[in-house]
Amino acid sequence: MINIPKILIIDDSGFQRKIISDILKEEGYAVITSVNGMSGYTTALKESPDLIICDLLMPDLDGYEFLKKIRENGVAIPVIVLTSDIQHTTREICLDLGAVDVLNKPVRRTTLIPALQEVLRKRSRT
Repeated sequence: MINIPKILIIDDSGFQRKIISDILKEEGYAVITSVNGMSGYTTALKESPDLIICDLLMPDLDGYEFLKKIRENGVAIPVIVLTSDIQHTTREICLDLGAVDVLNKPVRRTTLIPALQEVLRKRSRT
């Protein structure tokens, strides 16, 4: 039986969720979505996705707080952060909080797919 990786997309923008979902579905991934960090956290615990793609600036629980919350609670799901903020310090903070990668918005298929494939490859080896 083939295991299709399940990816959780957390973004308060319906437009961004649709774009990313469409890309991932076209690549054969199973996709689930959440509209903010708090619902994303709950969904992550319930669904146990193989990978989380998380926006940084969101209401209720932003990407920074989401990263802190999952690490404090021992959730070992890898997280790729998406952000419009191109500052080096933002990237460093996200990586320090446990993100496996930080990609700039608008994200392109040619950037997103290789990044998530690398994360999933590393995860399958552990």
